[in-house]
Amino acid sequence: MSAFVLELDHVSIAAPAADGPRLLVEDCTLQVRAGEALGLVGESGSGKTLSARAVAGLLPDGFDVGGAIRIDGEDIATLPARRLRDIRARRLGMVFQTPRAHLNPLRSIGDFMTEALITVAGERPDAAERRAIELLAEVGIPDPDRRMKQRPGDLSGGLLQRVMIAATLAMDPPILLADEITTALDVTTQEEVMAVIADLRRHRDLAMLFITHDLALAGAVCDRIAVMQNGRTVETLRASTMRQDAVEPYTRRLLSATLPADLMTDGVAPAEPVLVVEALRKTFQVRSPKGGREEFIAVDGVGFTLAPGGSLGIVGESGSGKSTTARIICGLETTDDGTVTVKGEDWTTAARGTSARRRRARIAQMVFQDPYQSLDRRQTVRACLREAVAVHRPKDSRGELDARVDELLAAVRLDGGLADRKPRSLSGGQRQRVAIARALAADPEILVLDEAVSALDVTTQVEILTLLDGIRRDTGVALLMISHDLTVVRRLCDHVVVMRSGVIVEQGSIADVLDAPRAEYTRMLLDSIPHDGWVPRRRVPARTTALPTVATTNTRIVPPGGDT
Repeated sequence: MSAFVLELDHVSIAAPAADGPRLLVEDCTLQVRAGEALGLVGESGSGKTLSARAVAGLLPDGFDVGGAIRIDGEDIATLPARRLRDIRARRLGMVFQTPRAHLNPLRSIGDFMTEALITVAGERPDAAERRAIELLAEVGIPDPDRRMKQRPGDLSGGLLQRVMIAATLAMDPPILLADEITTALDVTTQEEVMAVIADLRRHRDLAMLFITHDLALAGAVCDRIAVMQNGRTVETLRASTMRQDAVEPYTRRLLSATLPADLMTDGVAPAEPVLVVEALRKTFQVRSPKGGREEFIAVDGVGFTLAPGGSLGIVGESGSGKSTTARIICGLETTDDGTVTVKGEDWTTAARGTSARRRRARIAQMVFQDPYQSLDRRQTVRACLREAVAVHRPKDSRGELDARVDELLAAVRLDGGLADRKPRSLSGGQRQRVAIARALAADPEILVLDEAVSALDVTTQVEILTLLDGIRRDTGVALLMISHDLTVVRRLCDHVVVMRSGVIVEQGSIADVLDAPRAEYTRMLLDSIPHDGWVPRRRVPARTTALPTVATTNTRIVPPGGDT
């Protein structure tokens, strides 16, 4: 391999605070060669994302960076502003963990994709549009011509992440900073995207800093693994031998962290279902590539039941209709046909009036996939939770509200010292725990979890899943889990529904479906989970056998299933 193209040499990052700078990253040392993938792993809050943002110049105002960050041997701290902008525009590409937070909801995907090509690369608009369509196809987005005319709100989280990856590749950067880029992706899309990146690494000599909490994935797609703990890089290992070579106790704890088998449930006694979903159908009007609107069927004939204290997982690729189904149940979307019955009451039509909405909210609460979008970034954690408690306990005093907030923080294993922070100063995992605590404020009977643990590192996942399972057993709350992580669903749920393109392909007990799947699609999902010896591959042949080195790429991936 060639010399290092990216180096972090004893980097420290300090944030401003009332009582003096607070050191968040200390003595972070990393090196990445051209064509190499370095995995950066560690628990939430260990400093992984901060380190990458320091490279990209995206730290908030007032943050102080020490040590040296070198790109192609040049210390970026010593460069004039114009040269630094040019390097970051052309040499670095960064894909973020939460794509919806970085896209303008009022602009089309085409505007977002072509902006850098026109303003930085100087391409003509028609050439930029053709290039953008090819890039969208390259990362596995079906019908890219139509996607160019859509806006972020028309796309699922998985598709938005692929848009971000495509836009990052538009300038052909030799260095890719990938911050949890597969968090929002189902296992088959994850495999396709990582296969695309593997091709890019080979043909463009792309260097990648791959930030992830998924050690199995990092071990499969990276050459080396750097482990961060409390802002420090404590160990760097070869990916292929990290389990044997790990010396640091923290690394060994991460490697041994698995979802505990005792979360496997024994099922619940037969009881009248708390939730009955029958023949749901939902269509959307979406933009047509030829202009005008066309109908897209997001959910078609979906039906299942959920018992009190039960746990049901809904799995499938992005665009399979999982989240739309959940939103219909919680009253956030209307259904075109079918019924939703909760505790014997018809919830198919929207609740009328404030009291009816609050009564339903006390029964069913939803935790969303992206906590940064669902939390008010102007509120502190305490203010957010106090407001949620007050809705359901309007007669409580301020002291009683604060006491309940403290209980909720403890329940989700969140340090009480974080109560006065705002979402921006929390890690992704910490924000998700705040979102779970807010949902629990209502003491609900149904908790709908839309990818609620996808942004968490494996040790935090263990804590949250153990917490959720304990709450379910202690209170009898029923859990409806929307997830692309079949391992999580296997450990927490009694039953599973497998969806594809808006329809159910099979459902049943966890053992029946995941241990002895009848549908070929379910077998494909299981086969796409990273494991020892796993290598990401394209399941649909590309149009060309090789990618050009830098110029336009014509590879097109068409994954099974569509999206809205």
